[in-house]
Amino acid sequence: MLAHGPRTAQPRHQSLAAAIEWSYRLLGKPEQLLFARMSVFSGGADLAAVHAVCAEPGTTEAGSLDLVAALVDKSMVGAVGRDGATRYRVLETLRAHGRERLAEGDPIGRRHAEYFVGLAGAAARGVQGVDERKWVERTLPDADNLRAAFAFALAERDADLALRLVAALPEVLQFRRGYEDAEWAEQALELVDRSHPLFGAGGGAAARGAWCVGDFSKGLRLAARADGLVLGPGTARSGHPADVAADIALYQGNVGAAEKYYNAQVIRARRDGDRIRLVWTLYYVAICSAVRRVPERGVAAARESLEVATATGNPTALSMARYALGLVLKKAEPERALALLDEAATLAASVHNFWWESIALMEAAATRAVHGDAGEAAGALVTVLDHWDRVGDRTQQWLNLRYVVRLLVRLGAERDAATLHHCLLAAGKPSPLGPLAAARLLDGPDGPTLAAAARHGAELSAAGAVALARDSLSRSR
Repeated sequence: MLAHGPRTAQPRHQSLAAAIEWSYRLLGKPEQLLFARMSVFSGGADLAAVHAVCAEPGTTEAGSLDLVAALVDKSMVGAVGRDGATRYRVLETLRAHGRERLAEGDPIGRRHAEYFVGLAGAAARGVQGVDERKWVERTLPDADNLRAAFAFALAERDADLALRLVAALPEVLQFRRGYEDAEWAEQALELVDRSHPLFGAGGGAAARGAWCVGDFSKGLRLAARADGLVLGPGTARSGHPADVAADIALYQGNVGAAEKYYNAQVIRARRDGDRIRLVWTLYYVAICSAVRRVPERGVAAARESLEVATATGNPTALSMARYALGLVLKKAEPERALALLDEAATLAASVHNFWWESIALMEAAATRAVHGDAGEAAGALVTVLDHWDRVGDRTQQWLNLRYVVRLLVRLGAERDAATLHHCLLAAGKPSPLGPLAAARLLDGPDGPTLAAAARHGAELSAAGAVALARDSLSRSR
């Protein structure tokens, strides 16, 4: 069979191409044109997109539906229904044939890119309102089309189109699928200088992605490129470059710098009447108080954040505010704090916001690790490990490993706790165990068992640390 493979492959391919061409020629002219134009979609599209991108001027959406239905009946287009919506897709074996049939000069590539950049912009506005879930579920199925739209903008060196897209995506994609669009933002920035009105938002998108994957040096460089640029209301929550610099300061122990920055941003958000931004900045003021170990000082900010979030009706804002209040109450009122953190996770999950859901799940698990059922906390931390591992968020994963160390000590898994403690230190990350607490583990500071755990931890990669944490927690549940 291997010997005959190359001889039979070409005739088989020619036979398939001939069958496709025969089916294509049986189509009417309007069907042929629509089939060829639908080959521009990556991962399919709904009827609204098909009509907007592919239809001839003056035609109606009902007319486009009739043509699409005819293509489905003739097996040239597939139709998949899900959650009450239908998406139409040209199979990959047919897409190349369709693209070959496009007339030279057909503007379908630009029409496709303009449509999906417009959709991303509308979604970016929509996810800051009460209809967040509707906009997320409308947009996420078109992630492949958004990628194709950016590729078109980059190939055409269309800076406006590229920056409009990357400025819109931090909340639409980064919070929900991962950080690929941060790389797009970096590429888009190379097309323009700081004078472009969207340079700051693009810089923020790129810097936030670097922060999420743990590349703080890169995040600071990208944030510095947009230093001093003013971003107005409607900017993505995570799209402010100066926020990234403040967050890095916070994670590196310079709480005062972060606190000063966010207090100033609270004043500005109030002045601008930007309620979404106000929720975000009040959240961080509360976080800074918790990091300073004076959580009671953050209660007022957290409560105001919740009050403002309630007025917006926005699920992510409500999730953030509940998280902030739960965080600053967890020592004084652990049961109430757990209820708030669980509510925060549920709200975020309801709008497919995996980032905030994971943040809330992580803090709830950490709270249970101290005040609740240790086995339940272990299971929750495994879930969070998998969340951050799936999207490659190193920044949050390192924080999660700190919570794991504390819980493993409580569970009596001292060898694994000691190993992860030394892994954190070797990576330049703080550990929840002070020198004295770490020295009391296993057989003490001069014991061979603790020394072996220290050596193992110092040699562990980030992936190895996550694997060890997952295995140890799973055995302890």
